[in-house]
Amino acid sequence: MFYPRKLLIVTHTARRRVLRPLLIICAFALVAKFAPAQPAQQIRLAKIDVVGLRQMTTEKFVAASGLQIGQQVDVPTLDAAAQRLLDTGLFTKLSYRYRVTGAGAVVTFIIEETQASSLPVVFDNFIWFSRDELLTAVRRELPAFDGTAPDTQGATTAITKALNDLLAARHIAGQVEYTLGTDERGGHPRHVFTIKGVHMPVCKLHFPGATDVSEGELSKNSQPLFEMDYSQENVATFAASNLIPLYRQRGHLRASFAAPSATVVDASAPANCKGGADVTVPVSEGLIYLWDKAEWTDAGALAAPELDAALNMKAGEVADGLKLDKGWQAVQRAYGHKGYLDARVKPVATFDDEQKRVSYVVQLTQGAQYHMGAFNVAGLPEADAARVRAAWQLALGAVYDADYLLEFMKKLPALHIQGFGTKFRQTGAELKPDRQKQTVDVTLTFK
Repeated sequence: MFYPRKLLIVTHTARRRVLRPLLIICAFALVAKFAPAQPAQQIRLAKIDVVGLRQMTTEKFVAASGLQIGQQVDVPTLDAAAQRLLDTGLFTKLSYRYRVTGAGAVVTFIIEETQASSLPVVFDNFIWFSRDELLTAVRRELPAFDGTAPDTQGATTAITKALNDLLAARHIAGQVEYTLGTDERGGHPRHVFTIKGVHMPVCKLHFPGATDVSEGELSKNSQPLFEMDYSQENVATFAASNLIPLYRQRGHLRASFAAPSATVVDASAPANCKGGADVTVPVSEGLIYLWDKAEWTDAGALAAPELDAALNMKAGEVADGLKLDKGWQAVQRAYGHKGYLDARVKPVATFDDEQKRVSYVVQLTQGAQYHMGAFNVAGLPEADAARVRAAWQLALGAVYDADYLLEFMKKLPALHIQGFGTKFRQTGAELKPDRQKQTVDVTLTFK
């Protein structure tokens, strides 16, 4: 092999198989005055340098490239490595250059990492595989995969391919589908990969860590799960919505469930559960907290005793989370009773684990006070409509009581409206707050 006396640097830009609007591959100028012909034979790879890394380590970058020091490389080999790196979705710009030394080729990659956030990856219902098996499978496509992936199409496509290849190798029917998962408020985004087209009923449920709320009670309250196919996402959502309240009611205000996992049921499973899921949902119950106190800030029109009365919690009692939820709603209604329809209640807990007590600092936003506007009745003959208007006691300009409408609706049968409950089976109420005038118009419609 011929090595020139001077070190020559060749720049080569990786080529994309698929065009992506946000992906720009930079071409770098040649460092030398001229570029020699590309070597016809392979050269030993002596070193890999990377310019531009900010988040990924050099070790992970090299692993993602698939290159190894000491292997024989040529331009097609380096092109393939660059393509693998681009396919990870981790880079928006990538080029490379190499120089030939006595020890072999020194390759320098010049990159710009994508600004897309890296999200956790959820393997939703891969009950036939351990997590290590799944990680290994994905690393065949994304060697630097660590359980998270950037929010790019390239990364999710590569993971989907790797998982479909794994299913095919195990002769498991079904196809892997990708969705971007979030919680009910649209937060905590994650990449979710789910097998579709395979029946895997939930057959068994285990709740390691359950003591104060027994495993039997948790299973009894989880009956809907036995009527659906297994999904880690669905089980986690169900536990948060339906099982956590069992703990909160008992004062376990910090109880939590870990991510569910599942395996295929053993051979002893009944015929209707063959191929089903044996599901484990670890629980951390935490302490039982007793009520200490609430501190009210920016209470405005309501004094602390009024707020305490609405909350209805007594010092030393079990801090029943469900009772607390109703209490915060009652506090908001207390403001609505005085016309403050936009009032907001924001409680922030402080836990004293040593004393097993909980207290709250409650930030209150009172907002503007509303007054009664127009009262209208629609759908009734005029005589009956007049009777309804006469019965309405909240006068024009009076402070609007948010509780009054509900109480008034309960009194409608006593007005002896002709056809009420037969001809007129539905009564609807429409509120139109005017935030500029700070008034509320009310319309009752009979249908």
